[in-house]
Amino acid sequence: LVASMSVQADIIGGSVEASYWYAGISGDATLGSKVDMEGDLGFEKESFFELAATVEHPVPVIPNVRLKYTSLDQSQDSTFTGTFGGKAFTDDIETSLDLSHVSLVLYYEILDNWVSVDVGLDVKKFDGLLELKDKSDGTVSNTDIDDFLPMAYASAEFAMPFTDMSFGAEVSALSYSDNSIYDAKVRLRQGFSLAFVELGYRQMGIKLDDVNNLDVDVRLNGVYLSTGLDF
Repeated sequence: LVASMSVQADIIGGSVEASYWYAGISGDATLGSKVDMEGDLGFEKESFFELAATVEHPVPVIPNVRLKYTSLDQSQDSTFTGTFGGKAFTDDIETSLDLSHVSLVLYYEILDNWVSVDVGLDVKKFDGLLELKDKSDGTVSNTDIDDFLPMAYASAEFAMPFTDMSFGAEVSALSYSDNSIYDAKVRLRQGFSLAFVELGYRQMGIKLDDVNNLDVDVRLNGVYLSTGLDF
């Protein structure tokens, strides 16, 4: 039975993972006029989460697959007087920013020993919004943030000799016209048989031009903690 399980592990493997990300948002959004995420809208550090699943196999021409869902949904109360999206706001407002997205990563493992290297494609589908609501008179500016972005992807993992610990980094990036996006992290992972715990730092920058007439230029960065199973 043990021998059979070992053979199966050489044929197909994968992982499941859940992450907690404590990150701050900075930058601005423009819809006719510009608002600052921190200064005007009062955004502060917030807790986000991500779920991921990976399937790897030995077939050379077919890429390995990782599917991720990243929740980046935050609401904040602040005091703002001005116009946005052709709507006038005075005093107390509630702002909702949702940059949640699904990622499909298709990659090839080009090196697999004490150093592992993966390269491929990270396709992100955003389905979010930016909403400003005046709490006194109910005035609302609501703009969808929907976009489909294919990005170059690369990751590297360095196994520390004689331990179940590894150090790694990964990045997805795209730049074209006035749009750019990057998602990068560095991490330290400790394995416990099939389970693992991972501590790292993640930074994401999103610059989208003219998405439903909205320009977004925001950055998120902070530490994260992950745990999961690697089989």
